[in-house]
Amino acid sequence: MLLLLAILGCGGEPYASGASEPFQVRGGVFHSGDLPQDAEATTPVVRYASSVGSVVTQGQGNIIYNGLATKDAWSVAVGFLGAGTGYWVVPVDGPDVTQDDDLLFDLVADFTVDVPFGLQTVSFVAIDEDEAPGPRLDTTVCIRPEAADNNLGACDPAVAPQSAVISLSWDTDVDLDLVVVTPGGKVVSAKAPTTALEEPPIPTSVVNDPTTGQLSRDSNGNCAIDGIRVESLVFPGDPPAGDYQVYASLHSACGESHVNWRLTLYRRVDNGDGTYGVDATEISAGALLPVNQDGGASLGTYVTTVSLP
Repeated sequence: MLLLLAILGCGGEPYASGASEPFQVRGGVFHSGDLPQDAEATTPVVRYASSVGSVVTQGQGNIIYNGLATKDAWSVAVGFLGAGTGYWVVPVDGPDVTQDDDLLFDLVADFTVDVPFGLQTVSFVAIDEDEAPGPRLDTTVCIRPEAADNNLGACDPAVAPQSAVISLSWDTDVDLDLVVVTPGGKVVSAKAPTTALEEPPIPTSVVNDPTTGQLSRDSNGNCAIDGIRVESLVFPGDPPAGDYQVYASLHSACGESHVNWRLTLYRRVDNGDGTYGVDATEISAGALLPVNQDGGASLGTYVTTVSLP
């Protein structure tokens, strides 16, 4: 009971679940407000915290962090700096006999599609029995755009990111599809996931051509829920010039009452000094209802026309 009170009471006001937060911790207790910390304190201290990888993608979940805190820690607060409205608290575990009985802790984090990409900071603070915080320990994580396709341009300005990305994201577990009609008349969808005009089988040289756009995935296809809820048309190099008609096609509502969606355009920016940036522009948003589902019988709901490059 004392441990539960310590977890629930360390500053900030907990609310329902933190379900709308861009950074979430499974099983953690959410608190609104700033991450508690005392830069002058010498105890309690988080000695280290780390995950298996330092690179994650927007929308990626099940990221495991492990750490070690001093013996006087009762819980650990964790927050994502610069995004969200609060922080999460998890209890410490048992002692590590190989580390002078300092206390282990672990957590599972989900990085939603709303976390900002680039080099970001996840911070940890130990909390003692009297709810007093220790100093903050910062860890760095590279957040890539959902459609980065292993490109680290978002985290290394010397690496050129993709030239253009048309990205559709949504907020409920429906089978929503991004459909794009290219200037050449090709309908890009889950059934035909590239902008190549050639008939299948498409030559590998065409698929690998940086001017060929490729669909990132068929998220929640046939209601096999993957939790990502993002589909993107990615052009590694400059796309063929022209107008691209964009549609949001509700293949199936999967039992949900509605879905809110938004369309974002990402464009590479050449800074002129050997470095690059990414310009993100939300160009449209809307909602669909079960009455709009058609199993892919049509292009879907017209969203907008994007002129590239």
